[in-house]
Amino acid sequence: MLFGKLRKISTARRQVLPFIQSIEDIDIVFAVGAAHDEGSPLGLKQLEMLKLAPPSTLQRRLNRLVRVGVLKKTTQNGDGRRIAYLPTARTVRACGRFLQIVATD
Repeated sequence: MLFGKLRKISTARRQVLPFIQSIEDIDIVFAVGAAHDEGSPLGLKQLEMLKLAPPSTLQRRLNRLVRVGVLKKTTQNGDGRRIAYLPTARTVRACGRFLQIVATD
């Protein structure tokens, strides 16, 4: 039963969230999404403080996730120097579908 559920989660992730290639990607996308849900987008410094990955790896993964349209960069509070990351609408929809699949038994 336990491994059957885990296999279901893994299959759903591959089908619905193909842009997630690693554990770090999962952590980054979910951290950015959670902060967005709370109304406080995360910048690079805040993401670095979460220790999701080494700084150079984090920057590389963020750049890739932005490039493939999973996350988007935006400026915070009208200050062009402060960059924040947000999930794209496509990512929010995909994560919602993933949650629906995983939640059903």
